[in-house]
Amino acid sequence: MIQSFTSKVRTAVAVVCFLGLSACQSTWDAEPDFGSSVNGAIKSQVRNPNAPVKVPKTAAGLDGPAAKNAVDSYQKSFERKQPVTSGASQSGTMVGTSVGITVQ
Repeated sequence: MIQSFTSKVRTAVAVVCFLGLSACQSTWDAEPDFGSSVNGAIKSQVRNPNAPVKVPKTAAGLDGPAAKNAVDSYQKSFERKQPVTSGASQSGTMVGTSVGITVQ
């Protein structure tokens, strides 16, 4: 009696598993151009898509000294400049300008 119950439970489990797995889609029909947008974006980011083929050297960008000067001037733009004092001292009072208004 216990064997028949065990075999019935096994059969029921097998049927449930079969029905559960048969509900899963076994085939997948992708669109013909599936992934073409990603592949196109990757290809557009490549500078030379025919990289193994030797290409004549072209001037792309700056030469060495011009690039170094550009980087140096960029770095110098962050240096703090000392303020220029244009006021003069007259008998203990400071005379200077601020936004076009003379202060005495």
